[in-house]
Amino acid sequence: MIDADNIVQKSMNLFPEQIKDSFEKSFILNIPKEYRQVKNIVACGMGGSRFPHYIIKELFKKEIKIPYIINDDYNLPGFVDNNTLVILSSYSGTTEEVLESGKEAYQKNAKILGISSGGPLKTFLESINAHSFYFDPIYNPSGQPRVGFGYLIGGIMGILLNIKILDYQKDEIISAISGVDIRNIEKEAEQMANKIFGKYPYYIVSEFLTGVGNAIANQTNETAKSISSFRIIPELNHHLMEGLKNPKETVKTSLFLFFFSKLFSSSIQKRYLITKEVVEKNNIETLWYELKGENKVAQSVELMTFGNFLTMHLSMLYGENPATVPYVDYFKKKLKGI
Repeated sequence: MIDADNIVQKSMNLFPEQIKDSFEKSFILNIPKEYRQVKNIVACGMGGSRFPHYIIKELFKKEIKIPYIINDDYNLPGFVDNNTLVILSSYSGTTEEVLESGKEAYQKNAKILGISSGGPLKTFLESINAHSFYFDPIYNPSGQPRVGFGYLIGGIMGILLNIKILDYQKDEIISAISGVDIRNIEKEAEQMANKIFGKYPYYIVSEFLTGVGNAIANQTNETAKSISSFRIIPELNHHLMEGLKNPKETVKTSLFLFFFSKLFSSSIQKRYLITKEVVEKNNIETLWYELKGENKVAQSVELMTFGNFLTMHLSMLYGENPATVPYVDYFKKKLKGI
């Protein structure tokens, strides 16, 4: 076990509190009823403020009845108008792409909501009198967005329930958040980190867990300073299986970690088993992790928690500092100087 004083460890232990705090507060925001009439959603965010939208979008794919687009560059889609809900998401409030998208959304007369801890984004949102949720990240002492992304998860769910775009039982969400077994999940994640150390992990996900796979790949890059990918069943069955032979040196370091759920549709469950067989026929190592939660929300929170600890322990094995992102910081500094 990592020292309890570790700042990243502290944040990860508080992950359920992050979600619950922002969920309960965003759910009671005073948002005009006209926001319930929007025809589509465009969520703007990058990195640790982007993948929470992907998680929610895939988790509630059947419950959200209008198009939900993730916008991860400087420009908004051409269809954005006064019937579009544009959600500006930036943990720090400094994200350049989100700020530019916000200005364009205002020009297009879109309905704007913000989620942030403050910064220039808060200044912009207040200048246009936009309705927003500002969280106080007391449950993320690390200060890193990818470690405090529970605030975005809870905030997005609370807002979508608030404006009745998401049709789901609030009590079931609260129960899923409260039911996280932090101690046992960390133990399993630490064991898994030892197994994938030194490998190029491919995280295999499907259906309602798709967005969480993206999050874990992101955290592996930033927290563990290790290369990774996430792939989706059934999409990978149409091409990736033929790409497992070459180059030989890359294949030797590859590892497929299958995140499996008995809540997946029967067709997907069959595909998992056959895909695992095909990967092993190519002499590539496979690992299997089965989610235990009673419903899809519980399993999603479980896997988010697992991914937090998996990547933290992996960073320690590599001798990396999970609390810093030196190359991301270097890039941003250089960009400002141009």
